[in-house]
Amino acid sequence: MHGNDLKLLIPAALNSTYLNAGTLGPTPSTALAAAAASELEWVEAGPGMHLHYVDAKAKVRSFAQRIERRMPGGVVSITSNNSESLLRILWGTPFEEDDEIITTDQEHGAVVLALSSIMTRFGLRVRVAPASSSQGLAAEIAARINTHTRLVVMSHVSYLTGWELPVAEVASVVQSHTRCRLLVDGAQALGNIMVNPVELGADFYVFCGHKWMMAPAGWAGLWVRHSRREEIGTRWPLEPWPVDAAVLENGPLSEFSQAGDDLEYGTRCWPRISGWSITWDYFEEEGFEEHARYQMNLADQARERLGRINGLSVLNPVWDGTKATALMVITCRQIGSGLYEWLLQRNVVTKAQPVHGGIRISWASFNTSDDIEALVEGVSGI
Repeated sequence: MHGNDLKLLIPAALNSTYLNAGTLGPTPSTALAAAAASELEWVEAGPGMHLHYVDAKAKVRSFAQRIERRMPGGVVSITSNNSESLLRILWGTPFEEDDEIITTDQEHGAVVLALSSIMTRFGLRVRVAPASSSQGLAAEIAARINTHTRLVVMSHVSYLTGWELPVAEVASVVQSHTRCRLLVDGAQALGNIMVNPVELGADFYVFCGHKWMMAPAGWAGLWVRHSRREEIGTRWPLEPWPVDAAVLENGPLSEFSQAGDDLEYGTRCWPRISGWSITWDYFEEEGFEEHARYQMNLADQARERLGRINGLSVLNPVWDGTKATALMVITCRQIGSGLYEWLLQRNVVTKAQPVHGGIRISWASFNTSDDIEALVEGVSGI
């Protein structure tokens, strides 16, 4: 389901020209109703009723297995957001003295702040590779990687430009260093472009449900390559029964689940996963490839139309190995990022992009050619 059929289920997309799924995708009323109904059933049964709680967690595991079929070669854990997923890997990596991390100059604050926290804790050094280098990002990382490099952290799609970065090329560099691992932030990727972490060469891949996937906020995921699972120190061991802290005097617990629930421990409203499960259905019914094609077609049309308007400029890929996606940046010579407020007054929702002096636009499955017309009309009077 996409286009007008999907838009009719989304109040936000009917009430405005909504072009900001790259921040938060509006959730279809069907998915919200299912999530609310599941939570209500949980509350009415008594949320602490053991069998009901266990059944709800089993449904989360079932959904995680659906994602694993889409992302083979690894195990999936369901988390609350990308930041939690990132921290699971960053704090779970067995860093040693003098270890280093390489990242890029395209990373979201969630990555930057998380890296800062572990730099303080473990005394790490972080090197930053420029994606805009004429040598190419992979070459810039190759120039910085050495025997002390423990982790390379990079985005799959840059939140600053909307361009797909050359993850597979970087993975080839990382794989030539046996101690080094590749952590990919796919926050702007799942539902926007095709995602297959094992083919990319990632060791760890984080992704979220609340952007292009349109799930209710509070759902994300972490993919870990099968061969890397035992390296992560933030896995929860199997809970002994009865629980007795005295067993820890003999050493840490050493038995772990073989599923992704070893990174999911804790009390949450598990029944609400039904909301993401329903939006996932929409992508599987049409095919992830069809959704990506549909969104990219809208983005291409918008690029062509906006590129003809005086004072506006479309930020097209110019760096080696980068590709355009359904996430795009428009710069505005006259009012810069003030274009966001200008369009908001005309009921067009985008995201301000001060770095480039303009706005960021996300083309999603519920958008249509009518949204292109509304956007063009909105900017034509500047």
